[in-house]
Amino acid sequence: MKEKYIGRKFKTVFLSKETNIPANKRKELLRCGRTFSEMGLGPFLSGNWAGNLSFRLGKKIVITAGGANLGKLEKDDLVEVIDCDVDNKIVKVIGKKEPSSETMLHWFIYKKRPEVNAVLHGHDKGVMKKAEKLNLPITEKEQPYGTLELAMEVLKILDDHDYIILKNAGILSLGKNVEEALDQAVELHQLSKKTRS
Repeated sequence: MKEKYIGRKFKTVFLSKETNIPANKRKELLRCGRTFSEMGLGPFLSGNWAGNLSFRLGKKIVITAGGANLGKLEKDDLVEVIDCDVDNKIVKVIGKKEPSSETMLHWFIYKKRPEVNAVLHGHDKGVMKKAEKLNLPITEKEQPYGTLELAMEVLKILDDHDYIILKNAGILSLGKNVEEALDQAVELHQLSKKTRS
């Protein structure tokens, strides 16, 4: 299902433009974005930059803006998500840009897994191709991006897994912090190169 990107499938309500993200946390995500980009995990697909990164910040989450080039993230490319009203498809944010189209997916992961403090979503073709050989969990059904259905598909297999393959739609690497999630993504990326098809 090669779905054309049409933007967010929820309404964004801006509460304020000025974010209050600690500088060290912001820099960590910007560095992570550069590494993701260098590895080819945030490619240019369907006329838009793909992939999104987030971390938990108290009761909020900080996520990359929709369509942001992960290799060239700037301060304004990070958005604070205050609340997700799933029933009405409304996301309340602080920031200057619209959040990633996968904001609800990240939100659900943080709600289900309180020990997870970072979620990285990328497109690692090597790992996806060799997922079964690497014994990685794969969502059962392919679902459209940015939908509640995709989030629910992930929640079905989320339990104790920190690395998940979204069927035909990318990878998710979870961690106690951004560094842990990134290290895991890098390790599996390298392992996939050494694994025979």
